[in-house]
Amino acid sequence: MDATAVPPARGERRLAPDLARGFMLLLIAMAYAGVYAGAGFGTDASGAAPLDRGAAFATTLLLDNRAFPMFAILFGYGLAWTVARQSARGAPEAEVRRLLRRRGLFLLLFGLVHALLVFPGEILASYGVAALVTGWLLLRSTRAVTRAAVAFAALYAVTVPLAMVGMSLGTAGAEGGEVYAVAGYLTAGDWAARLIGLPFGPVFVAIAYPLFLLVVLGYRAGRAGLLDDPEAHRGLLARVAAVGVAVSVAGALPSALTAVGALEPGAVAQGLMMALQVLTGVFGGAGYAALFTLWAIRLDRGRGPLTRTVAAVGERSLTFYILNSVLVAAVLHPDLAGMGPRVGGFGALVVAALVWLVGLGLAAWLAGSARPGPLDALMRRLVHGGRRRAGPHAG
Repeated sequence: MDATAVPPARGERRLAPDLARGFMLLLIAMAYAGVYAGAGFGTDASGAAPLDRGAAFATTLLLDNRAFPMFAILFGYGLAWTVARQSARGAPEAEVRRLLRRRGLFLLLFGLVHALLVFPGEILASYGVAALVTGWLLLRSTRAVTRAAVAFAALYAVTVPLAMVGMSLGTAGAEGGEVYAVAGYLTAGDWAARLIGLPFGPVFVAIAYPLFLLVVLGYRAGRAGLLDDPEAHRGLLARVAAVGVAVSVAGALPSALTAVGALEPGAVAQGLMMALQVLTGVFGGAGYAALFTLWAIRLDRGRGPLTRTVAAVGERSLTFYILNSVLVAAVLHPDLAGMGPRVGGFGALVVAALVWLVGLGLAAWLAGSARPGPLDALMRRLVHGGRRRAGPHAG
């Protein structure tokens, strides 16, 4: 078993991964919120109010398919960390395989429940699939992990354009709100749509978005310990941040201009622009992760209350991912409080930011009383089956 990264000492948490996850949850909530206002990725906001057009431009340029890749990379990094910790403890390979398999299966289950009850476009189930499909790589050499990343990059260079062009052709001429309408709660048909869509969501994400590539890149970063010892990798992290964010913005610009009507491509051209936006999101996710890690170097020298609280959110990322999603849906979904169609794309971003702030307050209370996130604790118990954990990051 090749798990060459050296985990930090038992009981010690690194700031960078938690800080990145904490801020990433804000970006995820903001990226999701627009869907409830009919402002999902690829929709036409050219006729919207000025603030909503600005929100559509900024979201397409900086958030859509950028927060999700950052989350996926951090997820892969966390799995690599867990395997490194188990290896350092001398756990047999069969036990590590069991933990990886259970992690994937329970993430899939959590995600399916979340998709059924809250948001059909959720990502936990997809991460569960990724853990089940690619987790075995963590028991192979670093060279095998690198080769897998290259293979997945080649695969997605084909599947992402095909999927995005297909989406563009399929939604050509439809109203933006119709394209991204989320399933309701009030009729049997609403619940049938939610049930029927359950098995297709994770598969679609795995094909149409570079999920497996992102998770495997997280494995590779975990092997190198980039977030656990950022000072030693400052130069590399600075290059990844600069190049990643620059490529991300350049790749998203055509879709952002299309969203506000500055460009009017045909359906095929728009699909290819969407594919470029999605594929360059790999650079964006890596760039954002590196940027937050560099920021953590500075903040780690004197952790203020806000830094500690954001890190507390990241330490309890499963709990706050679900909490954010539930609260955003409760406020914006047309069948619940129904604010989404009224507040528009800009208002949806504000709602997401306010929800995240509510989470900060709860995280501060949990951290102050030394309590874990309830769902994070449940996941650890399910994955480890009552066995003693290897440390604060494990499981």
